[in-house]
Amino acid sequence: MAGKREANEAGSSNALRADVLRVLGVFKVATADQIQRLSSPHLTYRHTTKPTSAKRKEARTASHRGAVNDLRRHGLAVDGGRTRGGEEVRLLTKDGLAAAAIDLDREPEEMGGMPKSAGRSGASHPMTVNETVIALIRPKPDLDLVAGEPAEARVTARAAVDAPDGIGTLTSYATEVALPVKGTWKNPAIGSARADIVLTAPEAGVPLLFIEADNCTEEAVLIARKFDKYMRFFQRMEKDTDGIEKPMWRTRWSAPAGEQYERVHPPVLLVFHQVGKRSAQSQTDKVADLTRDHWQGRWWRGLSLLRPLHPDRGDHAGPAA
Repeated sequence: MAGKREANEAGSSNALRADVLRVLGVFKVATADQIQRLSSPHLTYRHTTKPTSAKRKEARTASHRGAVNDLRRHGLAVDGGRTRGGEEVRLLTKDGLAAAAIDLDREPEEMGGMPKSAGRSGASHPMTVNETVIALIRPKPDLDLVAGEPAEARVTARAAVDAPDGIGTLTSYATEVALPVKGTWKNPAIGSARADIVLTAPEAGVPLLFIEADNCTEEAVLIARKFDKYMRFFQRMEKDTDGIEKPMWRTRWSAPAGEQYERVHPPVLLVFHQVGKRSAQSQTDKVADLTRDHWQGRWWRGLSLLRPLHPDRGDHAGPAA
């Protein structure tokens, strides 16, 4: 026991450190709170008798903070600054990313890049990307692990379990994924797209989905340019291992054949988080107008080649490319 404590001064277990590696391997930068909610959701319903929200958060994230500290001592993680709300963020070193790739069973090229600026500028965008993934997964607690908690906590945990399932698991997601318009997957050329999130969950009816998350802080014209880059990437052709030329994205991801798929290329979902001063609905409308050439249907021989999208139906999901 003494040897274990000496190697891992914070006393974290192998399982806890593996959880942190996996989450940071996907998110790249995250808070202990996000790591805990995703990998150990039952802890969200513990320590409910603590007097303040801050003390409850401190208690439920303690084990994962210890695991991150142990990874840092082994050179696998580093401090990444703080969010605008003052929470510490952590990220992996090069060795940590390699270790995470092993745990996630991914090749190094599949791990994606690091968010620009990471935690130096408050990590606002990476935090939004993380919260988008957590909201899509909807982690459910193990009720057996909250059996001894107060009745109110058990009821809340039960409600989370009974709620509709989310989409996929942590391994269904990748972030900061380069989509080269030229160059290679490993070394994309300038002007390439970079997907905030790539989701592959065929078991949930989502073979492949690209997701862009925005805080309502970026100008609509800049968001629209991302769709131009996506289109250039989707149109790029490449020979696969079978020697047959096909869209480059199909050399990496699987999806139904074009005539069976919703579109001849994967959909791109734009999600607005109402953080900044710009209206999410206004952003949706502006981006829809600026990207009209990518999504509006065109008539040919009396048939519509593409079914037009309707961004004005009341939600804040933007147009798909």
